[in-house]
Amino acid sequence: MWVFLMLIAAFSQAVKDLYLKRSVAGVEAPVVVWSYCLTTTLFLAPLALREGIPALDAGFWTALAVTGPLASVTLSCYVLALESSDLSLAAPMLTATPLFLLATSPIMLGETPDPAGIVGIVCIVGGSYVLNLGHARSGLLGPFRALMRDKGARLMLLVAFLWSVSANIDKIGLLHSSPLFWIMCAFGFTTVCLTPIVWMLSKRGFGQVRHKPLELAATGFLEAVTCTVQMYSLTVAIVPYVIAVKRMSAVFAVLLGWLILGEGQVRERLSGAALMVLGVFLIALLG
Repeated sequence: MWVFLMLIAAFSQAVKDLYLKRSVAGVEAPVVVWSYCLTTTLFLAPLALREGIPALDAGFWTALAVTGPLASVTLSCYVLALESSDLSLAAPMLTATPLFLLATSPIMLGETPDPAGIVGIVCIVGGSYVLNLGHARSGLLGPFRALMRDKGARLMLLVAFLWSVSANIDKIGLLHSSPLFWIMCAFGFTTVCLTPIVWMLSKRGFGQVRHKPLELAATGFLEAVTCTVQMYSLTVAIVPYVIAVKRMSAVFAVLLGWLILGEGQVRERLSGAALMVLGVFLIALLG
């Protein structure tokens, strides 16, 4: 059941990325991130508060204190990556998160999948190569060089690493509270952390959200759906497995970029994204 639910979350994630990319076309990136976190908090609040406030201990407050600043940086890089690159090129880079989780989960949570995920790692690296296969004409390493020259791809790779850390913090937070209450507080505190940053950096202020109200509201709703499913899945499966299924969003993102945004190189990017997702599943199932 959790796998089916995470596939729904993966599709929601891809559609959310599409709306975020459309939003930054008319609203400054810091304001998009702030609005995205705020609307997510508001959509989650009724369900979380209906369940009641759980008993909170030092573990919860420590995780929350770390999450706010870390998520502020991560989500800012995330939106800038979507603004700087094609959706179908930037989004697949998030499939590297389970690769990083192979290192961060054992250190932070003691969750170690069974050894043998080397084939999955090769698939992820190979998929990133296929994303820019057309550049192979400039040399064997041409696709990798092209990928690293792309600002959005570089930023999204950084996001993938930061999320490999924050996914473990999420599990610590929900274990010391409850899934919905934790994620509501995490997005709420991130909104608080972002507010002074937007106040100082934004040239047009908070009011510019009126230019893209439906898109920004949709990002919050879709993230609320994704996070609700993910938090519950983390209570029944280990972090690398849950994030592995979530990364199916890469394939959905390539298709949406092609169908709705008219992005090119769809065969290369779809093949690369599919290969990276295959690597993710191999890490989850064999690693």
